[in-house]
Amino acid sequence: MYNISSLRLTTYAIVLLWLFVFLFVACRSSSNGHGDKDHGLILIGTRVKTPQGRMFYLGTYQDMPTRVDPKEMVLLGRENAIYSYGKHPYVWDGSSAILRKYAVDNAMKVKVVDSMQFKNIVKAESFGSLAFISNEEAYAFFLAEGKVIQFNPSTMRMTASLTVPALPMGKTAEVNTNTYYSFVTDDHTILLPIGINPHNFDKFSTVAQVAVFNSRERSIRYSSDSRMSLGYNNFAVDILNGDLYYRPSKYIARAQDYAPVSDSPPTGGLLKVKKDGNFASDFFVDLQKVLDAHRIVSVIYIKGKDVLVQYIEKGWQIPKDPGEWFDCPTKLAVVDLHQMTYKNTPLLDHYGTIYPVGELDGKQYFANFGAKDGTYHFFEQDDDQVFKATTEALGGSGIYIARIR
Repeated sequence: MYNISSLRLTTYAIVLLWLFVFLFVACRSSSNGHGDKDHGLILIGTRVKTPQGRMFYLGTYQDMPTRVDPKEMVLLGRENAIYSYGKHPYVWDGSSAILRKYAVDNAMKVKVVDSMQFKNIVKAESFGSLAFISNEEAYAFFLAEGKVIQFNPSTMRMTASLTVPALPMGKTAEVNTNTYYSFVTDDHTILLPIGINPHNFDKFSTVAQVAVFNSRERSIRYSSDSRMSLGYNNFAVDILNGDLYYRPSKYIARAQDYAPVSDSPPTGGLLKVKKDGNFASDFFVDLQKVLDAHRIVSVIYIKGKDVLVQYIEKGWQIPKDPGEWFDCPTKLAVVDLHQMTYKNTPLLDHYGTIYPVGELDGKQYFANFGAKDGTYHFFEQDDDQVFKATTEALGGSGIYIARIR
């Protein structure tokens, strides 16, 4: 005969046990599932030298790794540009004119889940960036031939083909002015800085230029400023407030060394770009003059009044072969925009060329090539304006980092 009190106690214990198991499983499910969804995954792209040429790779990580190995990443191919929006990486394949949408499975593997073919719509070589507005609205820019393709990133289907004014050219059609990066403002205006790597050193537009796309009216205009020569196709972003700056280009610096354009404005300038795409009339700095430099190679980052600049010192002898120009010895300095003074940062010279590759959890990340010891790294920029080499990239340089959610 059963004791009712014992039975109730036993039943109560079983209920508590099952409740504990349920809560334990739920907590594990939350930390492994919903928690990962909250914190997302880190997406990293690299370009690696191989016997078959330079190849692009893509990998995902739960935490920032100490190194990224192409053997553990997905091979994308030769001519790729990496983007991401929401939970998905998007990769433009320039060799096949295909935009591929990727997803990350439970085993952390990156796999293609959908794609769009552009081959019969536009010329692949005129591609110049993607811009995402929402899960249903995104744009692919082919401004070299005056085309903007609107598509739905959820369904990967084209929703409109827009004909717009083509990129402003220089003296000849051989100029090949281009865009590569896009910046979406709060009112969904899309800004695309315009740059160039001129094939003919004396034939390029001599004014700063930005393409401004109004996504509501689906129209484009080109903003220009004659205080500075054509610059780089990526803005420098102030890490304190998000202000955008049109920065100088090493390609224009090289062109001026071999075929000086006498009436060209400064090639080492810095301009501020407003949210409407116009250049701020009250801001211009000639960094080349401040540093008394031979040339400005790049503006790496901006933090308030401080600008990290890579430059070539005066007195450097220009090589006869333009192909050797990019091997020039450079220095890094922080320019104070208020005082118009600078301070060299010799500890960073070891890493060669440093450039931005993305943002992660509110912090800017950079990568390098040309280090004296031949290594490649991802760098985190901390509050003290010192780069921390957080991750080594094996075989080649980093090109992209973001968190996908």
